[in-house]
Amino acid sequence: MQNFLWGKVVFFLVAVVAILQVVHLILLSQLEAKHRLRSKHDRQEDEFAPLRNEGETLFAVLVRSLTQSSLLDASGEYQVVPNLAPASRQPQRSPAAGAVADITLVTQCSVNHLHHLVALAQRWQGPISVSVFVDDHEMFDALRGVATLRYCYSAVHHNVSFHLVSPLSAGGRPLFSVPPDSLSRCDLSALASAPGRHNYAGRRRFPANLLRNVARRAAASELVLVADVDMLPSSGLRQDFYDFAMRSHIFGSTQNEDKTVWVVPAFESQETVPTPQTKAELLKLLDQGDVRPFYIELCWKCQVHTDYDAWQREPPSVGVVPLFEVLWKDPWEPFYITRNSAPFYDERFKQYGFNRISQVCELHVAGYKFSVLNNAFLVHRGLKTARSFHDGKDADQERNRVLFRQFKVELRDRYPESSRRCY
Repeated sequence: MQNFLWGKVVFFLVAVVAILQVVHLILLSQLEAKHRLRSKHDRQEDEFAPLRNEGETLFAVLVRSLTQSSLLDASGEYQVVPNLAPASRQPQRSPAAGAVADITLVTQCSVNHLHHLVALAQRWQGPISVSVFVDDHEMFDALRGVATLRYCYSAVHHNVSFHLVSPLSAGGRPLFSVPPDSLSRCDLSALASAPGRHNYAGRRRFPANLLRNVARRAAASELVLVADVDMLPSSGLRQDFYDFAMRSHIFGSTQNEDKTVWVVPAFESQETVPTPQTKAELLKLLDQGDVRPFYIELCWKCQVHTDYDAWQREPPSVGVVPLFEVLWKDPWEPFYITRNSAPFYDERFKQYGFNRISQVCELHVAGYKFSVLNNAFLVHRGLKTARSFHDGKDADQERNRVLFRQFKVELRDRYPESSRRCY
């Protein structure tokens, strides 16, 4: 009987030892799995370390530029940082030679539209000067966005020069170090427009004309095309116009008195279709109803004088040349290539309404002629409708309408010998 009990005890102890060995093996297996996972994570961290370090360095450079290179605008309301981040291939203006024989695409945007610069830089393939408006609470996001774009996209790094405009109070906000991993992925989703956020809907009045002037003054080229950041030019437009300008001897100080602007017809497209690259593609999309003239629903009279019918009847061809001239009529506000010596924009116009047309009006009074290009165009991605704008659009427009009346009176004094008027 005693031997039987001892046998059961021995059996139980052997079973316990066996169970403990199984548990030990399971624990060892789990520990090894965790070790492999940690090693893989460490390898991934090592892989992204150069990118994170590079991004943090870029961010630090931007912070230093912000604190050391800021100026006040003429009104004293805004802090301006020209050349916050110059393009690596930015043409250098020589004091002796003057402006560079090239065309710079000049644009402006808010922080949530920075992502449009990727497609714009890839399509334009030349110098771009962009002013970014940064509200009080957006300073970190703006600098992070610029650093990300410059590191992740070579077309942006090489060709886009960034300038910053912010309300004076925004510049005094404390800046903090970059959170770990915040710049370690090339992800544009954080830069894209927030759902439901419309143009001009920020807490501050959007100084569009100040932004345009800051970007234009920083352009080193003789010619500029001022366009919205969410518009794409026809493929090869810069090179085609450069070739035309060279053949026509448009570049050079001896041509500075020539008062011609070259109109680039503007369209808007359904977001579901690829943005056309050539006039042939554009005409096909027009026939299908996927593309239409810009602002046709909101303000057709603002664009109709481009004479889209005559432009569409001209068959596509190679390169660009002037197709016909148009006498300016109120309230036409075309997009165009012009000499950077042309009148700048009146910075009193803020928010929506009359900010671009005021400058076009001055060009007309100053004696400029408008020549429409045959194959060139711009396309805004998305159709412009009343829902595209903020609730205060009508109030903004009425306030600027009053200012525009005053502006037209001032033009009479500025150009006393001109017989042209804005009506």
